[in-house]
Amino acid sequence: MMGSIQALAGNRAASAVVQRLAEDSEAKASGEATGKPKASGEPKASGEATDKPKAKSRTGLNIRERIAAALERANKHLDVLDTLVLRGLVPADAEMNWKASQTSDTHLSEQVGVSSAVAAAEMGVTDGVTAVNNVIDARKAYKESKENPAGPSSHAPRKKFPSKVLDGIQNLATFSSDVIGVAKNSLHAEAVVTAAGVAEAGGGVIGVVAGAKSVRAARRFGLTTQKHRAVKKIDVPSPVDDRELTRLREAEVESHWALAQAYVELERAHDGDGDGLSDRLGAALDRASNAFSTIEKAAGDVKKAQDTNVLNTTRDYAQAKQRNKLWKQGVGAVGDGARSAGGAVTIAAAATGALASNPVGWGLAATAAGLLLSVTAYKAGRAGQKRYEGARHPERWAPEAEEGGPALAEPASRPDALKEALKFWKKAEHSKRDAMARSLYGLAAGPAVPAGQRTSPVLRASARELLVALKAGPANLRMTPEEWAQSLNEPADAEKWQKEISNQLASS
Repeated sequence: MMGSIQALAGNRAASAVVQRLAEDSEAKASGEATGKPKASGEPKASGEATDKPKAKSRTGLNIRERIAAALERANKHLDVLDTLVLRGLVPADAEMNWKASQTSDTHLSEQVGVSSAVAAAEMGVTDGVTAVNNVIDARKAYKESKENPAGPSSHAPRKKFPSKVLDGIQNLATFSSDVIGVAKNSLHAEAVVTAAGVAEAGGGVIGVVAGAKSVRAARRFGLTTQKHRAVKKIDVPSPVDDRELTRLREAEVESHWALAQAYVELERAHDGDGDGLSDRLGAALDRASNAFSTIEKAAGDVKKAQDTNVLNTTRDYAQAKQRNKLWKQGVGAVGDGARSAGGAVTIAAAATGALASNPVGWGLAATAAGLLLSVTAYKAGRAGQKRYEGARHPERWAPEAEEGGPALAEPASRPDALKEALKFWKKAEHSKRDAMARSLYGLAAGPAVPAGQRTSPVLRASARELLVALKAGPANLRMTPEEWAQSLNEPADAEKWQKEISNQLASS
């Protein structure tokens, strides 16, 4: 033991000496190049060139990033208020306006007009800020798509760019409708003809925008249906039940005990006289070799069983996410269709002079508001639940902590977790979707990636079929099958792949 310690100390000392000599030679060479020798460890002058890169200017780009971040935060706050106004106040104003027209209550009609004007102004501010954010996001996505024409980082920005452009156009159109709504509700009661014309224009804009949204939602519904069917068709091995998994783990433990016993026999083989020593050693070595083989097989069986269960869980999760996406898109399409029909009824009512008595119009508006509010409430509730779970159980969906990396946050108390859940402008740091994306990538990755080194070829092939079904295949990423497989076998692309898989698993 003392000899090994001295050898280790000698090796470390020799390494230190070699490193010091290398630094002295580099310093000497630098001094000869500048005409001035420099001692080892002497600090460089302020005017000399250093290996450290110069810090970039934080003026222009940083200001744009701060403005974009401020607009995004403002949009999240405005979205909550806009949801309450659009899904609650607007239908209520429409109903109250109809009641006021039936009872000829001028005072109530004026109050409803003021309330509607305020609501339209609020929606105008929200739609304006949203349109600006859509333009910023579209520009950013376009830049990213040009920087990444192919590969796992190319799919999301390429899909996001046209979507954000259409969202921006729709929000600008909705903004013009909000301005028309403010003008209509600001007119006095005697300007009936003008009010009817303004209402007809506003209803037309709302109808067109809602109709376009309905068509887009219907198209997405069809694409999601295809994706759901493709995921459902993926053939994966049957999951391993708990009893079988326990048996495999016990077999692995027994193989380790067999190896320990083989080592004991190997030690005892030296006891006794020299007669038969070689036979005893041979038998002990054979038993140790067999124990090693048994351990390797048992560990492989356990890993294969665990990977099989992970693959089944991931596929079931992907199916559930696509089902949730289908009903949200379906409800959204029907709701926007109802809004479009309500806009058409408003145009007809304004054209026939029956603007004051329009129960069908506000009825359709209320129906659309109820449908769209259900989707919004579901999304808000799920987001709040994710923030609560992230604060209460930060270790549940977080990646495994790396040595020397940042430690996980401490679990929050129930009151603090509830406060975190109410922070609607924040996104959960770790989610189940991200954890599933990491698991699926680990199964689909090649043997050069640490996560995929022990994955069986059969399960790896099934996992890659699931990637293709989720629209993360070679055609979707503009790669050849060889380039696609090579990227999955590249450790440097791990983070890109996990992000792409997480995007494709999303239900929004």
